[in-house]
Amino acid sequence: MEIISDLEGLAQRPYPVVALGNFDGVHLGHRSILKQAIDRARDCGGTAYALTFDPLPAKLLSPQRSPSLLVTPADKLELLRTAGVDGVIVIEFTLELSRVGARDFVQRYILGKIGARAVIVGHSVSFGHQRAGNAAAMIQFGRELGFHTMVAEPVKVDGVEVSSTKIRQLIGSGDIKAAGRLLGRNHFLSGIVVRGRERGRQMGFPTANLRSETECIPPDGVYAIRVILADGEYPAVTNIGVRPTFNEPERTIEAHIFDFARDLYGQRIRLEFVERIRSERKFESSQALASQIAADLNRAREILSIANSARD
Repeated sequence: MEIISDLEGLAQRPYPVVALGNFDGVHLGHRSILKQAIDRARDCGGTAYALTFDPLPAKLLSPQRSPSLLVTPADKLELLRTAGVDGVIVIEFTLELSRVGARDFVQRYILGKIGARAVIVGHSVSFGHQRAGNAAAMIQFGRELGFHTMVAEPVKVDGVEVSSTKIRQLIGSGDIKAAGRLLGRNHFLSGIVVRGRERGRQMGFPTANLRSETECIPPDGVYAIRVILADGEYPAVTNIGVRPTFNEPERTIEAHIFDFARDLYGQRIRLEFVERIRSERKFESSQALASQIAADLNRAREILSIANSARD
């Protein structure tokens, strides 16, 4: 897959098809848009592009109200790759770009630099100065400027419309399984393993302390997870929180991998959340906490065994 950040040097490809969006999370709704772009490109012997922005426009225009991103920029590119597009065009979002009108954006970038023959958007798309561009505007621009526009219909799962906003709400409430159904995959956190206070090791449950680069972190609690390393995936349990039993104010993300003894310090890993086990709470002693951790491990094994069977 080609990653393009310099449109000035973009080589002209046959029949370019552009899927336009922020694609945060690359959820089932996004995948519907991408699939339509890929199908159109294949039917016409063309090239399917995902066109997105970095940073997310809201991060620049209203940082105080900007949502927590579901994936890092690098993870978004990887998810777009696995979706099957031929290339991802990443346009740097600047204040200057934010002032470009919707029609000018289409003429300057989508037509002028990419030469799109077809454009695929979601039903709730917005683009251009003050977000004036929408799906209806893109259809009209296509008629006037000579490209085909397709608008992807909303995707619903169990009667719930899939959107990045809804997924953030579900993750924020701890409903990891429901969020995963809308994502079409398990939510995950990516980051580097750093040294912690080694409380878990002292209690017989060594943990990998994650410094998350993913912004959308589930609420404090204990979760059954899979740890994704370069050589495969490993069953694990993770605790997110402040360890109230020890009165430690710093929030941490600590994963205990079952039957695992390797040193992971400094390595980049991924924590894939399968199900929430319980909320975090304070215990009367470290012994009581250790007993609860043992129960959490057993419960996590059960959850992951069932999840693995469902995948087979």
